[in-house]
Amino acid sequence: MNLAQIRELLTQKGAYKATNKDLIRDWLAQDCASLFDTGLTLMPKKVFYKHVAPCKAIPDGDVFRKVTKKELENASFNFIHILNKLVYKNSYKREKFNKRLSVVMTIEGEKSCKDLHSHFAIGKPETVDLIEFKRLVLKAVEMSGDFFVFDPNFEFEKHNLDKKYRYKLDLIDRDWLYYITKELDRKDLHNLYLP
Repeated sequence: MNLAQIRELLTQKGAYKATNKDLIRDWLAQDCASLFDTGLTLMPKKVFYKHVAPCKAIPDGDVFRKVTKKELENASFNFIHILNKLVYKNSYKREKFNKRLSVVMTIEGEKSCKDLHSHFAIGKPETVDLIEFKRLVLKAVEMSGDFFVFDPNFEFEKHNLDKKYRYKLDLIDRDWLYYITKELDRKDLHNLYLP
């Protein structure tokens, strides 16, 4: 069923005039919820660059900046590529088998003026148990090099152990699909990716 058919069906049932965002959120949470069983949030590392002062009155220094949306998109797609390679090995590489994880990705933080970060809904393969999948996700995060594994400012005495990690992998339900799509545009859906 495509977007126009979903909209027509909702209109016939007397539903409100739905936007693309509403239709996609409902479709993901109702029709596609069974495809996804794990949710993942990744925080990107800040990018380092050397600051060279324009004059001698201002000292040179080392500066970190936030990643741009395009850089985060590329890093997120690279992470999914690495995770697919770890899970499916040669079956992912060969066109004959064409095995891939079911993934929905969104980038959040642009509208809410927070640090940009990525949310994923991932369908864990039935052939891989949850503990092994968690290990593969951690390995993919480490191999990509673009995302934090540990919080660099974590102090064990002040926080509980859950705050030590900067990525989070959990089992999810359909509410996660609503949550990760909350910052989508009403019409364009430019923060939604299906890698």
